[in-house]
Amino acid sequence: MNRPSCIDLGRACLMFTLAGVALTARGYGDEVYKTVDASGHVVYSDHPTSPAAQKISVPVTPPDAAEAARLGKQRALEDAEFAQRSKQEAADASKQAAQAKQDEARCTSARTRYNYLMQVNRLYRVDADGNRAYYSDEEADAMRATAKQTMDQACGK
Repeated sequence: MNRPSCIDLGRACLMFTLAGVALTARGYGDEVYKTVDASGHVVYSDHPTSPAAQKISVPVTPPDAAEAARLGKQRALEDAEFAQRSKQEAADASKQAAQAKQDEARCTSARTRYNYLMQVNRLYRVDADGNRAYYSDEEADAMRATAKQTMDQACGK
């Protein structure tokens, strides 16, 4: 979410000012007519809808320019806070997505290693001379158990 620009804030202040001028110039509201229909519903209108319509005067209090300015500033601060909070939430979501991707890769790697160790009959390592040195059955079982533990931890089981 983008931060409000100076133009947006200026526009908001201008609209508050124009609304205040419009209401101040009027002083009092227009004529309003109140009618009760056959079902008992009250209807308000700017023109009489029936001969029985009652003319009502609606007093309008002029707006307080200082209060309008205070509310405009408060709204601008709230908008800025919202934008900052939204930006932080987006950064946190991005961080969580990256962590989830790393966790998934770690799980896949551990699962692949465990499945490999389970499928191979004889496990060996290559010694310094390039010869195969086979692990004993106990060593291979220990490697498989360690790989299983690693996979369970990485995959959350």
